Amino acid sequence: MKPFAHKQLWESVADQLHDEILDGRLAAGSRLRETELAERFGVSRGPVRDALRDLARRGLVVDLPRRGTFVSSLTETDLEEVYVLRRAIEEVAVRLAISKASEADVAEMFTVLAEAEAAYGRDDLAAAWEADMAFHRSYCRLSGNGRLLAMFDQLATQTVLLMRTALAAHASLAWTPPVELHRHIATSIAVRDLDGALEAVGAHYQYTQDRLFATDPTRARVGSVGPGTRGSPAEESEPVGAGGGAQPAPGRSSR
Repeated sequence: MKPFAHKQLWESVADQLHDEILDGRLAAGSRLRETELAERFGVSRGPVRDALRDLARRGLVVDLPRRGTFVSSLTETDLEEVYVLRRAIEEVAVRLAISKASEADVAEMFTVLAEAEAAYGRDDLAAAWEADMAFHRSYCRLSGNGRLLAMFDQLATQTVLLMRTALAAHASLAWTPPVELHRHIATSIAVRDLDGALEAVGAHYQYTQDRLFATDPTRARVGSVGPGTRGSPAEESEPVGAGGGAQPAPGRSSR
């Protein structure tokens, strides 16, 4: 058996920048200069360039011609689009999980759910987000569809960035997460109740959308349109959070 390959330089740089973007150390709109990053990480510009390409693929940075690379400044419309896609993906995931998951797989999902529920009771918002996303990922993994899981992972990364900046503009998002909705999803998968699982996924996303736009009733509700379609957004998309990089107040959020 061949030994496992060491992580490549660009992957290490990408992982570090990924963490700094998601925890707010690199604020939305921050410019990322290859020369500065290469000097900081003690590498050539090649690995930095590859890392920035990877982050752009994940939606965390944007490369603007003749201007440079910047940490993404995401809008409420971006968040709306992400939630439409995540709901559609997770509805497919629960269908496949119900037909394919073994009892051992289901037991592992409940273990991840218990870890998420424990995280909600602590004051570490970043850990709660990570545990929350791990639960959603657990049943996407049970779908057995690698491409579906890859799509979820990309959207999950964008969700964390969007939710962090959204908290600055929507205090309602810091409400206690709906533990019962997560448990309804897991229980429905366990008893192979497709209708119940689809209902639970829809209720989860409707709950979050209602909170997101609670302060602006003119905004379209994603849950009121079918997966893969768009509601009628406001004429202009407002940035999610003033300045895009504000640190949220301590709280807990469901995604």
